[in-house]
Amino acid sequence: MSKIKEMISDWRYVRLCLYIVFTAALLYIIYLVIGNIDQVLETVSSVIRSLTSAFSPLIIGLILAYLISPLVEFIDNKIISKFFFRMPTDPVKLEKREGLKRTISILITYLLIIVIICGIIYAFAVLIVGQLVFTSVQSMIDSIVAYFMKYESVIRGWALNLPTTGLEDRLQNVANTVISWISDNFSTSSVLAFIANIGGSLLNMVLGIVVSIYLIKDKDFFIRLWRKTLHLLLPMKAHAKVSETLSDINTVVSQFLRGQLLDALIIAVLSSIGLTVIGLDFAVFLGCFAGLANVIPYFGPILSAVPAAIIGLLTGGVSQALLALLVLIFIQQIDSNIIYPRVVGSSTGLHPLFILVSVTVGGYYWGIIGMILAVPIAAILKLFIMKKIDGIE
Repeated sequence: MSKIKEMISDWRYVRLCLYIVFTAALLYIIYLVIGNIDQVLETVSSVIRSLTSAFSPLIIGLILAYLISPLVEFIDNKIISKFFFRMPTDPVKLEKREGLKRTISILITYLLIIVIICGIIYAFAVLIVGQLVFTSVQSMIDSIVAYFMKYESVIRGWALNLPTTGLEDRLQNVANTVISWISDNFSTSSVLAFIANIGGSLLNMVLGIVVSIYLIKDKDFFIRLWRKTLHLLLPMKAHAKVSETLSDINTVVSQFLRGQLLDALIIAVLSSIGLTVIGLDFAVFLGCFAGLANVIPYFGPILSAVPAAIIGLLTGGVSQALLALLVLIFIQQIDSNIIYPRVVGSSTGLHPLFILVSVTVGGYYWGIIGMILAVPIAAILKLFIMKKIDGIE
């Protein structure tokens, strides 16, 4: 009995017992997770979706603040401060003037973004309306008719070989299926749900913009608050490591995002020029779509080629569609081998296989958004893993 009391009083034995219990519990949890990996991933995905939906305005505000903060800083320091504001020497007046200057810079930035977006929409509208005049529509219809007339004999032979028995019942079944789909998807409840979703999304966007304005305006305050919170929650050594890691993450993500945006702009310009040269209708619109789709790694170029091929097929036949595909493939080869490595560079440091896997997994669980965010998230995970390995060594 005295031996047991001595062992309990000795902290080493207590700590050893706790390690054994925690290790056994951890192994059991890992066993349960591996045995129910699909359910675990689905549960995690559901929790993430719920949290994302609940904190949508805050997430949107953080993303907007992160993206446009460099532009606000540029307007604030290079334009407003130099040409429009003379800072007073009185500290109280200086603080008020800084706040006013910051607010004006934010408003100018958002006004500039709104003007650019409205200009793009207006340009697309003028482009589309300018091309969709009656003569263009009539010529498109004529080209479609001429295209199908080429294969009239093939279509006629295929129709003659169709089984006639039960054809009326099959057509009736198809009609019933179409009517059922229309009634299910365009009912009053579904339309109201769609309108509610649109309204909720617009409200989240407006609230996100308001949040971003506060975050950028009081940027120094929130940075100090964040640092004090970390300092309060973490020991000095851990605080230094976390600060260093967050700085590295900021570097990786900012380089990736800015590189991707610049790469998308270059692809949009090159695609618009290339499709215009071959005489494809809606060349500028399709080129901008190609640049936008290029943000999605690997699958974006495939996605951008589909509308170009369809427009080429409808307006110029098979030869025009093939020519459009060749132009886009040629531009993508230039991007993959020359532009992308130089513009984006090795900011992520990920192997192409890891990028492909991360994009596939992100698309499977979170759709297009997951495919876009997969690469920077994978780069952040790699950063954590490499820091752990360096710490072990």
